[in-house]
Formats: sequence, C-alpha cells, structure tokens
Amino acid sequence: MKRLPEAHPEYEKLKQRVASTKAGYGGEQELDRILGNYTFPMPTHILNDVSLSSSSLFQIDTLILTPEFALICEVKNIAGELSVTENPPQLLRIANNGQISGFPSPIAQLTNTCQLFEDWLTTKNISLPVLGCVVLAYPKQRLSIFKTDFPFLFPSIIPQHVRSLYKNHPLLSIAEFEGLAKRIVKEHRPYVPKPISITYSIKSDDFLTGVVCPACDSLGMKKSGRFWCCPSCRTRSTTAHRQAIHDWYHLFEGPLTNEECRRFCGVQCSQFMRRTLLKMNLTPVGATKNRGYIKENIRHH
Repeated sequence: MKRLPEAHPEYEKLKQRVASTKAGYGGEQELDRILGNYTFPMPTHILNDVSLSSSSLFQIDTLILTPEFALICEVKNIAGELSVTENPPQLLRIANNGQISGFPSPIAQLTNTCQLFEDWLTTKNISLPVLGCVVLAYPKQRLSIFKTDFPFLFPSIIPQHVRSLYKNHPLLSIAEFEGLAKRIVKEHRPYVPKPISITYSIKSDDFLTGVVCPACDSLGMKKSGRFWCCPSCRTRSTTAHRQAIHDWYHLFEGPLTNEECRRFCGVQCSQFMRRTLLKMNLTPVGATKNRGYIKENIRHH
C-alpha cells in the first residue's frame, strides 16, 4: 500500500484485504493463546499455518493432532452480524453501518481442507479420522447458520471440544503419532502468494519506486556515501535498501536484474547494487551480461 497512490483504483481493495488479513491473524493468535495455556491429558501436537500438497496445495490455520483423530480449526475473525448460507455457499457480513459484504463460505473451505488432508494421509498409508470446526475468534461475533456437521466454536471452548472427542481408543502408536507430526513438519512448505501486480492486475508502472524510510515510512531516501538519508526526518540507514528489494519480490515476478534493482531503488552505481544482491543470499541466474537474481524460498502458488 505504501507503493500505490491512494487514488489508485485498487487501493481501497488492498486496504480492505490488509484489514481482513490482520483480523484473521489476530483470531489465530487468540486461539494460540488459549491452546498454549492448556495442558491436554492425551498426547497432542498443535501445528499452526500448515501448508501441504496432495492433489493441490492446501493450508490449515490450526491442526490439533492426537493418536485418535486430527482436528482442523478454520479461524474466522469478522466483526458484525454473520450469516452462512448453503446455496450458494457464502458468508455474509452485515456491518454496524448496514453495509453487506460477502466472503467465501467457511464450511466449504473447511470441507475442502479436510478432504485434501485425508488424501494426504492416504498417500502416507495412514488411517486417521479428520474432523473440523470453525472457530469464531471473539464472542462479539453474532452468527446465524444452517444445519451443518461442523461446529462453530469460540477459542475458549476448543480444549473441552478436543477432550469430548477423545475416547481413549488410539489408532496410532506413540511412535506412529510422533512420526506423523514430524512428517507434517518436514513436508510443510511456506505459502507464498503470487506477486501483488499479478493477483490484482496492477501495471508495474503504477507502483511507486524508491527506498522507504524505516523511521517515518516516507518514500524517497537518498544515497549519500555509505548512508541512505531521509529528506523528511533526517534518519540515516545503511540497510534501508534491503526492504525495497524484498518489496520488489512481493510486487513482481521473475528474476531481479541489477538494472531493474537500481531503477526501483533509485541508485546509479551498478557495483554497489551487485554487491548488495550477492550479500542478500539471492541466487544468480543467466549469463553475466543479463544476470538476474531469484529468491530460492519463493515459490509462487
């Protein structure tokens, strides 16, 4: 958002997306807090933000693993009056000002995630029931819903819900249970979304270039000797350009060339930029003349 003019047609959509993402993360943190303060009487592993692949990539907000079942928690933190519809599958939110917004159905999301995790377990020759629940982050959320097999619960209820499901008839030995948890962690792949320019169909020229000041967030720091200097607040930094390079990889696709990096950061010295790119653990690709740099840990999904 720092790199788009506020008048840009996609600015408000991105602003809403940021607010939604922050709220969702806050909801997951609330569930993490509850689970972190609770000691289960049965063997349990709690895994957060699990990203795996079976027939397709899928992501789990919170996975509660026991030797008897796996419980997938789909966390929602959306303020207002909520209504989940069956046909079409959708989550409607009526805000306090009366505005109605539509979101993907948490039931459809949860059904798909459970099926994909079941498929993943099958490929590992593991037979374990996969259950699910939708977690409403805070009691302030009001909900109306059709009859569904998935319960809608608040975080404080989750520990008791897990205990009520556990019948002390484990399907996995402790060794198998620990092995499954390690296998999930090993096969987890951090989810990296497609670049912003592609996701929102924004032209590269629409984005503002320059180095952002780490102190006042203004664009346009100037390179002077070893330092980047902020014209607005006079802050000096030797590393501010690194964030600009990280920004580029989130905004655009493809190898980052020395020339493009200089354009984006507002630097003329190619030797400085070459040393910088090499120091950032980026992987050089291509011939020397047209060499680009890629981030090995970014696999766009």
